[in-house]
Amino acid sequence: MTRLYLAMPLIYSLLLTFASCGDKNYHNSGAIWGTTYNITYSATHDFGDSIISVMDDIEHELSMFSPSSTVSLINRNENVEISQDFINVFELSRRISALCDGAFDPTVGPLTNMWGFGSDKGKIDHVPTDNQIDSILQCVGISDCRLDGTKVLKKSADTQFDFSSIAKGYGVDAVAAMLSRNGVSDYLVEIGGEIVARGVNPKGKPWKIQIDAPLADTLAHIPMLVIPLVNSAIATSGNYRNFHTAQGRRIGHTLDPRTGYPVETSTLSATVIAPDCATADALATACMVLDDSVAINLIDSLPDIEALLAVYSSDSIILRHTKNFPLKH
Repeated sequence: MTRLYLAMPLIYSLLLTFASCGDKNYHNSGAIWGTTYNITYSATHDFGDSIISVMDDIEHELSMFSPSSTVSLINRNENVEISQDFINVFELSRRISALCDGAFDPTVGPLTNMWGFGSDKGKIDHVPTDNQIDSILQCVGISDCRLDGTKVLKKSADTQFDFSSIAKGYGVDAVAAMLSRNGVSDYLVEIGGEIVARGVNPKGKPWKIQIDAPLADTLAHIPMLVIPLVNSAIATSGNYRNFHTAQGRRIGHTLDPRTGYPVETSTLSATVIAPDCATADALATACMVLDDSVAINLIDSLPDIEALLAVYSSDSIILRHTKNFPLKH
């Protein structure tokens, strides 16, 4: 889920500019959910405590790495009532899964564990067998799960949710919504590279966001594009930084919920702009799973959503994008 980064020099530039204007401006940063956050805004007072409270609430609901979270209790088949946040993420997940014919599906929990990327994360020595994967696939499918009031009815007792490909984006939306409720109109919220921008920067111009080049051999943030982000959200997914090897095979963290195997498409990264970050987050994952032409056609069919794919072709990287993706600024 964390595959777009606001490069540190760009963040510093924004902060230095922000501090020079007449209004009182704030920047809150730190670590959360195994990643970092940077939130910049103009307001009457510091909302740092409220920001942390919102992020803690989302972690309590959706973190599969917290044994006491709502999703962990549901995965263990314990009796628990779900909150509105959980309902929102569950229902949006079902809608997006249906849109992309199952290329996005948060019931891949057992698969992410089997491939070494889940809450039981650990280096795997052997690639799972076809029989093991087929067995796990029997409990995958959010279309076969539903809500009954404040209870989740799973496809089977072995069905496990992994909302990591949508939860971070939803957390960004939740922080942004809190700021908006409190009258903040100009802000940028970034958690682990997932971003919502509202209003304008202190110069009265759109916020600028850097999209990294999908280079696997460096942890440095090498820019591929810098684009404006106007009252919208952006998320990028990619396999070029999150992978491991087993039996000499490189295994990327993006799994195809329909086959149970890591994706083997030519798409190196997928960036999606949408009205909200949870939608951008989930669709970016779906675009990584789908063939690049199918992904572009899907996003082009959706209103107010754009996508940019970095695709490997003949020893080079080409960019494919929807009609109105803001390549120029």
